[in-house]
Amino acid sequence: MNTKSKRAVTWFALLTSLSFAVVGCSDNAQPAGNAQAAVPAVKVWNVGSGQDSGITASGKVTAAEEIQAVSKLSGKVAQVLVKEGDIVKPGQVLVQLDSSDYVQQVRQAESAIASAQARLADTKAGARSQELDRLRSVVEQAKASQDVAQSTFNRMKALYESGAISQSEYEKVTLELEKARTGYVQAQAQLDLAQAGATSNSLAALQAEVDRLKSSLELAKITLSNTNVTSPIAGVVARRSIDPGEMASPGVPLLTIVKMDEVKVEASIPQDQINQVKVGGQVTLRVSSLEDKHFTGTVEFVSPISDANNSTFPVKIRVSNQEGLLRAGMLADVILSEQAAPAGLKIPASTVIEKEGKSYVYKLDGDVVHQVAITQSGKQADWVEITGGLASGDKIVMNPTAQLSDGSKVRVN
Repeated sequence: MNTKSKRAVTWFALLTSLSFAVVGCSDNAQPAGNAQAAVPAVKVWNVGSGQDSGITASGKVTAAEEIQAVSKLSGKVAQVLVKEGDIVKPGQVLVQLDSSDYVQQVRQAESAIASAQARLADTKAGARSQELDRLRSVVEQAKASQDVAQSTFNRMKALYESGAISQSEYEKVTLELEKARTGYVQAQAQLDLAQAGATSNSLAALQAEVDRLKSSLELAKITLSNTNVTSPIAGVVARRSIDPGEMASPGVPLLTIVKMDEVKVEASIPQDQINQVKVGGQVTLRVSSLEDKHFTGTVEFVSPISDANNSTFPVKIRVSNQEGLLRAGMLADVILSEQAAPAGLKIPASTVIEKEGKSYVYKLDGDVVHQVAITQSGKQADWVEITGGLASGDKIVMNPTAQLSDGSKVRVN
């Protein structure tokens, strides 16, 4: 084989090896989303010394109340009267919409009411004396016309009976007499109606029209008042989502108001400890970001059903925050004082796994857990006192599942 052929074979073998290597890498790669979904989520417990007695769980601080200020109307924003961080009171105007169109609607409704009330007043007052005098004059004229027509008819009738006039001339004067009588009756009826005044049905119809227009006016005034977006609670403006000149839409949040003089801490308690937590019970909260400052709270809600993703039960605790140190989103350790733990270093029994006569826990190291053997010196209810294997400050997994093993990667929930 010549030198050129040898080089061709060598290059072909090299390219084939690289192709297999690329295919192998592609087969072993997994989408990042699938890998994330495969990592189990766990709750952890901070190992501490005997000064914290009771069941301990991690919780998150939330505002006692969080309200979205929204507009009931569509319109252009004229003014935003507050900024983020401002303290507001109930009923305080936060945002003003352009109200020119709604002001005109109120004015139109007021004019319509004035017109309807004037018609009603005139009808109730009845006809004026001048109008009655005019109608009496009309009646007198109609009576005179009837008398003239009657006299003419009597004369023409005598002539007709004597054969002096034709049938058609007699019928003509008869028609004129009937017209005069009808005119007199109509004129008298108009005078009688004016003197009697409007009927009760006519007055009721006019009054109903006035009432309807008053309702329209009240609705127009309410709509005008809705151009002012007010605060429903006392609190602090936490978020502003609108500026002057922008369009507001019904139901779309313009501002977020939070009430922080009291806060809530939402925590999850394991099922083997939940029955020891009672509504109204006092608890202690420790916030590490505030140099382990302690607060006292009251349990206000214990869920009757467990979390959908695990066997823990949600608990809500109300805490006074007059000093303003607690902020929404802070993490807090909840120490439920109803049950005392043994003295010394202790951990919840729910963190311990028994295997082949030995006790283990899963200790968190970054985002990985390691199975660590522990030695126990005593047990009281749901607490285990230990003498070896862990140190104060270690984080261990609560309610470990069969998914975990030494070196498993986890997500702290």
